[in-house]
Amino acid sequence: MKKIISLFFSAGMSFFFAFSYAAADKFLLSQNVNAVLDGSLFRGISAYKVSDDTYYFSVKELAELYNAVLEWRSVSSKVTMRLNNRKIDIRANSSEVFFGRKSKKMSLPSRFIKSDVYVPPEIITSKEFAEIADAETSWNPSSLVLTVTRHANISAVRYFTKSKSTQVRVQLDASLHYRVSKNADAITLTILRGKVQNGSINVNNGVIKDIRYGTVGCSAVVTISLEQVPKNIKTTSSSKPAEIFVEIEHSRKVPVIVPKEDGVDEVKEGRALTGKSLDDLDLTPPEKFGQSQISEFDRLAENDEENKDLKGALVTTFESDKIIDDSFIIVDDTDAISGVVSKKENKKKKFARKKIVVIDAGHGGEDSGAVGANGTKEKDLNLDIAYELKSIFDKDDDFEIILTRKGDTFIPLAERANIANEHNADLFISIHCNANLDRNASGFEIYFLSEKATNSEAAATAVLENSVLELEGKPSKKRAMLQEMLWAMTMTEYMNESSELSALISSQASGRLMIPSRGVKQASFYVLRGAQMPSVLVESAFLSNYSEEAKLGTKNFRASVADSIYEGIIRYYAKKERDQNSKK
Repeated sequence: MKKIISLFFSAGMSFFFAFSYAAADKFLLSQNVNAVLDGSLFRGISAYKVSDDTYYFSVKELAELYNAVLEWRSVSSKVTMRLNNRKIDIRANSSEVFFGRKSKKMSLPSRFIKSDVYVPPEIITSKEFAEIADAETSWNPSSLVLTVTRHANISAVRYFTKSKSTQVRVQLDASLHYRVSKNADAITLTILRGKVQNGSINVNNGVIKDIRYGTVGCSAVVTISLEQVPKNIKTTSSSKPAEIFVEIEHSRKVPVIVPKEDGVDEVKEGRALTGKSLDDLDLTPPEKFGQSQISEFDRLAENDEENKDLKGALVTTFESDKIIDDSFIIVDDTDAISGVVSKKENKKKKFARKKIVVIDAGHGGEDSGAVGANGTKEKDLNLDIAYELKSIFDKDDDFEIILTRKGDTFIPLAERANIANEHNADLFISIHCNANLDRNASGFEIYFLSEKATNSEAAATAVLENSVLELEGKPSKKRAMLQEMLWAMTMTEYMNESSELSALISSQASGRLMIPSRGVKQASFYVLRGAQMPSVLVESAFLSNYSEEAKLGTKNFRASVADSIYEGIIRYYAKKERDQNSKK
């Protein structure tokens, strides 16, 4: 009799759940989600709406996003999500979730509908999930934006071209052991226990073709693909701040400026990458250098079960033109301080006038500028990029940097140019982020001052940036007339130089940022009026674009924006020096 009752109970419960969730299924409305993984859009994620403010996610779709393995146990109605050799157990129709052995109760239960388990966002946004997934997740139901950022302890990979060498700089959160290796056409840094978001930089400066980086196993791999055989390579490292430097000495002269047909001299534009990820590329063991460094590396790898395969290091091979001569040597000089200028050079430069560059972080104070879907404020990003740019120039003895604002303060547009004029500045750089009603609008663009806009989009951008004038109040008639007079004078005098500077910065950005290049444009930006020197306005990326908002939130991308501006300015002055020498 008990067996019969049990059968009836089981059948009744099955009917109850089938009826309940068949009814729930009618109200399960699917809406496409703007899923952003490490700054790139990820397709195939939907939010399933069950009430006005309640959404669920499919476990199958989440497994694709987080690259997880799913195991379904029909008897216990439990799905196990395996991530990074750890597991998360989710039971259908229960609010309890096991993160490893740790149990946590959610405010909403998971649901089993049509052979799939649906979970509330609370699970993936929890700190317990972040620890296992090794990634931070945020969910914005008002804009349907799901942002996943994988944890990293390498904040930026950068490069700087000098007359005799090219320096690759890897910035870390803390000092890590690393090894340097080579093959015929590449140099590779393998950083033990390093984590970095996958990325690449088009360099094409005659020395380096490109730089690729990503996490392989439990180490970060930075591969520098070469275009010429270097004289030698010196690696250095520092602990405060934690950085690794690779100094590549040029074996032949590198042209800093390449003339273009339109008359604007420009650095070579970056060529398109092959589209291969680090996982798709062949990996081969390279030669070993710096025995003391490698011994320590191998000792650590040997003691780390997950890193035993790294004992032979990793180098990417390339299908492009091979460099058959790999006779160059790699010198490990960890005690050296990169970028130190000799006493003789310092004495020589002490008497030379420094070039003054005024860096203007757009907006500030009550003027937030554009605001992204996740609440990112343009004014904060602009200030961060401005400080990053200043930190680069501070290491260059040829320049003096002045910031129009050092904190979250409101400064009238006309006053910003006046600051540059009062300091007799050589250049004025105004830093901004773009915005558009079209969420798909994306890319980097740069402007110089002109009475007529390049097109309707450029005019709309100027209107947006000039809208802050409403916060300033109307200027006096006398001041307005003076500003218009100054604008007419300076626009004509510095238009060509501003155009050239814009082209050089744009060229650098196209290879470093890996977002669409919208080129150089002109429009009537009020902040540039009255600046009595070459001046440009940088729109680093679109804050209104979900993917680019995520990119702007990373230190690596903001550093790349700053690097693009710095290198563009360096080439601008190299061109001026070349032009002056040609006239002698």
